[in-house]
Parts: sequence; structure tokens; C-alpha cells
Amino acid sequence: MNEFAKPIVGDNKDHYRSRVAAVAQAMVLFARWSMRRHSGQFLPITVAFLLFVGTMQAVGTFHDISNSLAQQKIAQNWRGPYDLLVRPELAVSQPERSADWIDPQSMLESYGGISAQQVASIYSLSRVTLVAPIVNTGWQSIAVQLPMELPSRGIYRVAATWQGQESAEGTIVRYVDVTDLAHLTAGIPVMRPPLVYVVVKDDRTPVVYSLQVQAAQEVIGVPTEQRALLSKALLEGIAPTAPAHFTLHVDKLLGDFAMLPACLQRVDCWASLPVRQGTIRYQADSVQLLRYSHTRYSGSAQQLAAGQVTVLSLGKDMLGSLYRTQMAAHVVFGGGNADTEEILPRLIPLYQPERLPLLAGAVRFISLEQACSLIGSNCYSGVYVRLQGVEQYNQRSLALLQATAAAITVHTGLHVDILDGSSVREVAIVSSSPYAGHVLRLSWKVVGVAVQLVQGVDVLQELLLALCTFVSLLAIGAAAVLVGSGRRKETLLLQQLGWQSNLLFYLFVFEALLLCFPGYALAITWMIVATTLWHSHLPSGTVALLLSLGVIIYCCTLVSIACYRSMGAGKQRAYRFYRRRGTLVGVLQTFACSIAISAAVFLIAVDALVLIGFNHELVVTVLGEQVREVLEAPQIVLLLLILMEAQLTVGLCMTLLLQDRRAELSLLSRVGWERPAALWRLLWGSWRPALFSGEVGVLLAVAASSIGDVLPAPFVVGAMFVGGPLVGVILASIAAIGPAWQETKRVY
Repeated sequence: MNEFAKPIVGDNKDHYRSRVAAVAQAMVLFARWSMRRHSGQFLPITVAFLLFVGTMQAVGTFHDISNSLAQQKIAQNWRGPYDLLVRPELAVSQPERSADWIDPQSMLESYGGISAQQVASIYSLSRVTLVAPIVNTGWQSIAVQLPMELPSRGIYRVAATWQGQESAEGTIVRYVDVTDLAHLTAGIPVMRPPLVYVVVKDDRTPVVYSLQVQAAQEVIGVPTEQRALLSKALLEGIAPTAPAHFTLHVDKLLGDFAMLPACLQRVDCWASLPVRQGTIRYQADSVQLLRYSHTRYSGSAQQLAAGQVTVLSLGKDMLGSLYRTQMAAHVVFGGGNADTEEILPRLIPLYQPERLPLLAGAVRFISLEQACSLIGSNCYSGVYVRLQGVEQYNQRSLALLQATAAAITVHTGLHVDILDGSSVREVAIVSSSPYAGHVLRLSWKVVGVAVQLVQGVDVLQELLLALCTFVSLLAIGAAAVLVGSGRRKETLLLQQLGWQSNLLFYLFVFEALLLCFPGYALAITWMIVATTLWHSHLPSGTVALLLSLGVIIYCCTLVSIACYRSMGAGKQRAYRFYRRRGTLVGVLQTFACSIAISAAVFLIAVDALVLIGFNHELVVTVLGEQVREVLEAPQIVLLLLILMEAQLTVGLCMTLLLQDRRAELSLLSRVGWERPAALWRLLWGSWRPALFSGEVGVLLAVAASSIGDVLPAPFVVGAMFVGGPLVGVILASIAAIGPAWQETKRVY
């Protein structure tokens, strides 16, 4: 029976105290002797704890910086002319509901559905300062004039193509004959294509030809006092920065008038000619209050994720697929009423001018009263609402917007979208018919982009912080494995001297605490100083708790490795263990370094995948692209920080591993190995596990990103599987070359 387990009575108490004191003194003396032999282990362990707290502080600081930059950019684009958009439920398509999108022309295809009583109910809500109802009953024709200078006499081919509709149907071609009055009065032959004649005064003065293109513009009814503000809201994200919507090409015929019929389809007959263009002008034509049916859209989850919507065809005719039809209701030409029975409903294809983007400078309105007189009591197609107290992006503004939207839905049963914090994105509209033609790209609005961006930045930074903490704890655990494997010989020695298992346990716990104390104390000091100098995202208590967790992991791992299969073992088992010690210790050390390299490559790969996925989600909207630009510099610095942490993690394990191979190096020098050969042996020993560990790290990173719905592109995954082992070899080489040089220098 163990002597310390006997009952303590009488004089045995003094004997027990003396025995405890003797054992404690022996443990202190042995620990002192062991610390002297392994004094080089203090620095790597201290670096591990400083790296732990430094990484958490740095990631927390970059979290605050990124969040602040994102919120500043959002604050600059937070609010538009209106805060809420109210529409009838039937006017909202399935893709808009599924993806929280707004089709800017959805209201312009909705003819009524909101009554004056519902508008009054909206206006009666608190914080509502402005209500702008809209009525849509048809279209207004617009003539677009593109003036250009033609420098000399000759025959010109002028081709204007609508931007976004680069096809034969979207190109307007005119043939212009610049001639003098004498040739013009001599007679005009009848031919195809027809010519437009422009008279020139003399050979030195260029003439101005105005290409006239018929377009169309949505016509809506709106109160007069709100037209300017509503025009700005409708043109937001739709009108381009440049005034022209056309791409203009001018060619001159290389020959005379007689060559034109034969040169219509020949490229070698024409020479491209740069011409000076004037300011585009818009001329309003008659108002045609023709009411058409809604365009029907659909979209699967995969399509919506790719920014794609399918437009459903109603049928076909000889011109192709059909998408919209006239509604048999009120039809007005030029302000006059017409009988609906005299006009047969016809189908309108999608690529007709009424589906073109809004023309800058060509927005026209009819009066609200005139529109409602045609439609009836439920004449409003949509309502824009402006609130008081939502000027800045904060939780209070979000809560007020959500509460008002919910109140409007409860009182009126209408669909409400929050415009503040939204952003435009490009949506590709494809046809459900394979014979329908090209893809049409329009700018739709995405709701709630500001909230998604801020939450995305928070989640990204929290994820990176958790990953860095996990890798740092793994580094501490790997260091404990290396140190503990180096203590196994001491364990065998103490067992042979008669030390019991419980005493070995207390001894190595004491040694582990001694090794941790300098690093833990410096880390706590650094945390206090850093918290005093600047505000940190992480509470000091959380950092201290994580540091204590690191100490516990280090102590438990070291004691487990050092005392494995030694608790209560007899001399025969200890002898067999001593014979296998070299192989088993090498396996443990290689395993610890492999874990460190895998964790480092995993951290680098998953960080890259998360950032790539996050930036891919950002760039689909205009506001997201702006936020990505301001976050680019912090992301690069954060990547460099994580790369440095990965390198230090691998370097820590390599340093401890090479310190334990001093006896091997000494033996190699005695048997005649040169120093370069010994260095190559050490490096080759680190490359083999690094190749496998790098592949494992990339595999874990891809699996983790896939579980988190961050699906990388196939070529990115392939590049990472190829580059992961190389990154592992590079990290291992950089980490091993310095300590290997120092260790060989000691021997040689």
C-alpha cells in the first residue's frame, strides 16, 4: 500500500509533514534541473501565448475598423428620396418575393389596385411626412434626335444601336446622301433602301444631320408638387451617367451613287468615319394611354442566386414569342377617348421600346386627376412614402421602418418594401421560349442590402476570430505534445528511481505551469496595456478566459504525453517502453508538426475562401461594391496577419522539434556527415509531412466552406488542392531553416 495512503494518527502527522516537505523539495529540485536542461523551451511557449492574445486583439481591432468603414459607406448611401414603396400584392412577382428584389418597372405595369382611402390611411400614420401616389395608364412616345456633323459630300450609312440590345432588331440604320441643290433637283431615282437627302452649301462647310429614333417612355400620373422628387426616385439606378443610350457608327460609301445597291451587304465598300456628335434632344409625341397586361416572371433558387429571371411567354406568332397583350379597358390617343371595341387587342413582344430603360431627361407625367378619371376609385398603381427620423443608419431607424411597414400592411393589406439601405443590381431576363432572342439586362433593386452588409462583415470577422483562436489553441497543444514527448525519458528515469504515478503527475503539472507562467504573465500584461490604449472588440474577461483555456490545454496535453502508459506501470513494461521510445517519440513529434502545418494551411485556405465568397456576394450590388472597395485594404492586412500567425505557429513547432534532435545531430557529426547534408536531412524530414498536411488542411477548408454555403468555383478548389501542399512545404521550410541552422551551428 502506498505510504501516503495510510491513516494519519499521533506522531505519524509529523512524519507525514516531513515526507510531504521532502517530496516537494525533490520535485522543486528536479524541476529546476529539468528547466535548466530545457531552458530553450521557455521562448517558444512564451511566443505561443503572445501570439494567441496578439491575434485575438488584432482580429478584434480589424473587426472594429471594418465595421466602422462599412457603416460609414452605408451612411453615405443610406437614404433615397423615399423610404417605403407600397404596391398591391398582385403586382409583386414571384422572383421579387423570393429574392427581396424590386422591379423598377413593376409599378409601371400595374394599373390600379390601391384606393384613395388606403392612401389616406397610410398618411395618417405617425412619422409619415409625405405620400406620393402613382397612376400608370399607358405610354408616351418620345422622339430621340442625335445630331452629327457629316464633313463632305457623299453617301453615309448611320447605324445607332440601343445599349444593351446589340442585335439586328435593336439597330436603327439610315442612309444619308449629302449633296448639293443642283443634283437634288436633277431628279431622285426610286430605289431601296430609301435615302435621306441633306443639302450642302459648299464643299468646305460640314452639314448637320439629326438622326431621329422613335422610342417610348412610361407615362404616369402624380401630384404636381411631387413630380421632381418622384422623377429622381424613378431614375435612380436606371438612367446611365452618360446622356446617350446609343452606340453610333457612321460609314462612308467608297464610290458613287450607282454602287449603293450592290454595296449594302459588303464590308469592303464602306470606310468607318469618326464624326462630331451634338447634344441629344428629346421631343415629346402624343400620349397613348394604352394599357397592357403584366409581364410574368419566374425564377428558381439557382437562377435568383445567379441574378437571372425567366420571362414567361404567352404564345407565338410569325414574329416570335409574345409576352404582353393590350387590356380591353380605357384607351386614349392624344388626350382623346376612343372606343375600346374599335381597337383589337394585340400582343406586344418584350423587346419593343416600352421595355427600354428610362431615358435621362425624357421623363413626362400626366396629371393624377386625368389618370384616375380613366381607371376609377382604385386607380393608384403604387405609393412612395417618406418618413421622419430615419436619416441615419442605426437600429432605431431600422426599427421605425419595419414598424411603419408592418402598420401599413395591417391597415391596408398592401405589400411594402423598405427602400432605405437598398441597392441596385443587374438582373438578366431570359425567355422561356428557345426562339425568343437575346437576353435583356435591367437594373433591379435589392432590398435590405445595408443590413446584410453589416451582418456579413460581423459574421465574417467573428468567424475569422474563431478560426484564429482555434488554430492558436492547436499550436499550444502541438507545442505541449512536442515538449511532453521529450519528457518521456525523464519519466522512465524517475520510475526506475521509485517515483509513484501520482507524484509524476504532480511533477509534470508543476513543470507545465512553470513553462506557461512567463508567457501567460506577458500575455495578460499585453492585454491590459492594449485595452488601456484603445478600445477592443473583445472583452478582457473573454481574452483572459481563453488564455486560461490555453494553459489548461497545454498542461493536460503535456502531462498526458509525458506520462502515457506510465501510470502504475511495472519495471518490465517500462523497459519495453524504453526500447520503443525512439520510434514512438518520433511519431508523436511528427504528428504534432503535421497538426500544426494542417491547421496553418487550413486557416489560410478557409480565410481566402471566406473572403472570396464574401466579396462575390458584395459585388452583385452597387452598394456592396462600394463597401468592398473600402474594405479591400483591411482585408489585405488581415490576410497578412493570418499568414504571419500561420508561419509563427509552424515555426514554434519546428523550433521545439529541432531542439529535441540535438542528440541526433551530434551523432551525425561524429559519423562524418557534413553540415549541408545534415541541413538537407532536417529539411527533407519536414517536407514529407508538410505535403500531406497541406493537402489535409485544404480538404478541411473546402469541406468547412461547403458546409457554410460558401461554395467556391471549381477552378479555385483545384488551385487550392494543388497549392495547399506547396504552401505547407514553404511554411515548413521557412520555419525550419532558421532553427536548423542554429542547431547545426551548435554541433559543427
